[in-house]
Amino acid sequence: MEEMKKDEMQEVTVDNVQNDEQNENVGASDNGKGKATASMVLGIISVVCWFFGYSALISVILGIIGLVMASGAKKLGFNGGMRTAGFILSLIGLIGGAIIFVACVACVGALGSAALLDPEIYESLA
Repeated sequence: MEEMKKDEMQEVTVDNVQNDEQNENVGASDNGKGKATASMVLGIISVVCWFFGYSALISVILGIIGLVMASGAKKLGFNGGMRTAGFILSLIGLIGGAIIFVACVACVGALGSAALLDPEIYESLA
């Protein structure tokens, strides 16, 4: 009787180990699809941020993170259309955000220079 209980215990233990191994491998079958999805979402948000003028700096940051996610998905072996779309959208968001950011800095610099040359402009800005 005791031998039977020991055999049953060993079977239960083996089953638990197999179930644990199967649960650990669930996330491994992703193959970069999650990173590709994150890349696409970040790319969309990046484009929306600079296109509607919310924040070019946020657009640049999200574009960089999206590009890193897209390259991570490619390293994991995922080469689907979602990864490509995320890469392209992140790149567009990065470039567009950088151009808008540089333009804003140039405008602020031009206004600052004009204010130093003409005191009336300085007074109208204040």
